[in-house]
Amino acid sequence: MSAKQTKAAAARSRWWRMLLPAVPDVIGLLVAQGEVSVTGLDAFASWSQGGGETAAAAVRSAQHDAYAARRELLSALQAALSTPVEQEDLYVLSERIDRVLGEARNAVREGEILEWKPNAHTARMGERLAEGTRTLVAGFALLRSDPEQAGKHADAASVAVRHVERHYREAMVELLAVKELRSALAAQDVYRRYLHVADAIVAVADRLWYVVLSGA
Repeated sequence: MSAKQTKAAAARSRWWRMLLPAVPDVIGLLVAQGEVSVTGLDAFASWSQGGGETAAAAVRSAQHDAYAARRELLSALQAALSTPVEQEDLYVLSERIDRVLGEARNAVREGEILEWKPNAHTARMGERLAEGTRTLVAGFALLRSDPEQAGKHADAASVAVRHVERHYREAMVELLAVKELRSALAAQDVYRRYLHVADAIVAVADRLWYVVLSGA
């Protein structure tokens, strides 16, 4: 190709880039939203260990940031002509990882309203929930490059939060020895919130596997 032809080809390429809309990195935006959820669940784990108001405020702040990140992803999905993963799947993953953080925030709110203090049981459950969320988001990042590993991350996340139910049962057994009714009922309500977070994580893991299988 002559210098003149090369110059003409470059000019045509520039024109096409100007005419065609930029392809948004929707998986990158999903991961970015997920990372906000990881930050929130890490703060939730800290609160679950007795982190107090500072950790509670960090959970609330993360949810605010997650809302903005989710809106950015939805705007990109609306603008994109095509995506490497079905738009519906990205939407559902986004909604479900957002629900994980929302359930964690609800647990914090419940504890604050009931003036309940975290203990060793919630410390263990919070740690597992943060681990499961972190594993899921790592799986999001692999959707394009290594879907099989993304599925394995979904499995690992489910395994991590499966331990939450065991910790929950141990905590409930201990409550049988608590004679002060108000304290026992408050603890029971908050403990159940941890199960809700675990269920939300499993729902994300299930959808992540669905995405992997539908793209196989």
